[in-house]
Amino acid sequence: MAVPDNLQGLRFACDCVSALPGGESDPWACIAQNNLLPDGTKEGILNLVAHEPKTISQLAEALALSPPSVHTHINDMMKSELLRESEEWEKRYPTERYYEPNFPVVRADERAALDALCEELAERVAAIFEKKQIHLKRAFNKTTLREQGWEFSDLTQYLYANVQRRARQMLEERSVLQLPEQHGNGVKWVFWADVPQADSDQ
Repeated sequence: MAVPDNLQGLRFACDCVSALPGGESDPWACIAQNNLLPDGTKEGILNLVAHEPKTISQLAEALALSPPSVHTHINDMMKSELLRESEEWEKRYPTERYYEPNFPVVRADERAALDALCEELAERVAAIFEKKQIHLKRAFNKTTLREQGWEFSDLTQYLYANVQRRARQMLEERSVLQLPEQHGNGVKWVFWADVPQADSDQ
């Protein structure tokens, strides 16, 4: 039992650490909450197919695992829709199946095209948050948290997370941000990954 019957339950910094369904919610938290990537093997598969679509045999060889073991992981990841069959990859045989991530993978050159604008937006957000520090401190002083021994600095990450989540909710409501989609196994998420510069250079 995660929460006593007479309580709604705490909202933690990330829904991914809670046993309660739903929450504030970070749109990617359900990946962890539903154990869609429970071990390093599935992450290893994603890393390999993100570099280049691969077959079960190729993955088994690269990971030093048996093909049946890899097949089980692939089935799990197809059901959760973390993987999809690669339609455009050239097959040597008609029965071959190649797999690739079923979410965007942003490579270094693509990230470079976006980074300058993201940096500019981040600077503006940071400047606004800094400018509002005095107002946030006044609001903090009206709470009982100081009496409990907490300092304003203990709450800054909480305050920023609240701003970020509320901004995300507003942008989702305005259709600027993509809403989490319900996938084949009933789990809702938005997910992505990016490739470090070192990996992109290989």
